[in-house]
Amino acid sequence: MNECNRDGKHANESLRFVQLSDLHLSSIGIPNPLCLLNKRILGYLSWLRKRRHTHQRWVLDLAIDKLKELSIDHCTITGDLTHIGLKNEFEQVQSWLAKLGSPENVTLIPGNHDLYVNERWSKSFKLWEKYLYGDSSPNSSFEYTDNALTQLNQFYPIVRIRKHVAFIGLNSAFNAPWFRATGYIHDQEIERLKNILSSPELNDFCKVLLIHHPITLTHTPPRKRLINHEALKSLLYDYPVNLVLHGHGHHSCSEYIATKDTANIPVIGMSSSSSISQKPNYEAEFILFEISQEPEGWSIQKQSYTLDLHQRGFTANQQQCFFSTRNCT
Repeated sequence: MNECNRDGKHANESLRFVQLSDLHLSSIGIPNPLCLLNKRILGYLSWLRKRRHTHQRWVLDLAIDKLKELSIDHCTITGDLTHIGLKNEFEQVQSWLAKLGSPENVTLIPGNHDLYVNERWSKSFKLWEKYLYGDSSPNSSFEYTDNALTQLNQFYPIVRIRKHVAFIGLNSAFNAPWFRATGYIHDQEIERLKNILSSPELNDFCKVLLIHHPITLTHTPPRKRLINHEALKSLLYDYPVNLVLHGHGHHSCSEYIATKDTANIPVIGMSSSSSISQKPNYEAEFILFEISQEPEGWSIQKQSYTLDLHQRGFTANQQQCFFSTRNCT
């Protein structure tokens, strides 16, 4: 990927970035049985029965090969890099991330599979923390704890500025109950997001919100929904962003949510980037976005690349174009 650039004063330039999601790139192997004496046993059985056959590491290697051809400025990953969040899985992902790019050029947020149970920070997300943090290190009020969920709730949302784009990452992962893959955004996180979106400091940037769980209910069954989606939608109604990206559903979808100024926000969901499924809208994909400055707003070009199993590679597929007003506040 190209070297990142945090300077927002680049008139007539574009920023090209990709979204990957739901990688499930790790192999569980034969875990310590003690690690499965909790909800993880369900995920392990699912991996044995289906997921290890559906999600393939070589598909992600093909995706990286294609990305090298596309002159990418930045890469975003919207969660679920592991299957059940074991330490060995975090280590495997850490190695793969190093091949994908540096922490400066790759932004990731957690998914529910990465926090299947509430793990120790030192055995989990600490291995990825340079990819998780925003441009600024956690502030002085941040108190270190080895509780992974507490750590995540302390420093999210994150903000990363690249050229004229502000990537804003949320954490919707928590240790959901058995048989649930629900998401939840902590109340303090929503309040901090309000402060970020209401700040004039981001007025000159295209705001791209990253979240793992969908904020609409169109494609998500109750057991997989974002529990407090209405609170987030209400906030975005008053303090809009220009684009929302999510994963979780393992299928491609495109929707809009309304704002108080009648300017709808595009909400883009994508399928797993490692799936070998050939079911329509469930094929492995990554999405290339190109955001350009216009006199009155932002031009957002979306190009989906999907896996062609016969050609053993990713090929350009659907295209969409969006326009968003320059100042969303």
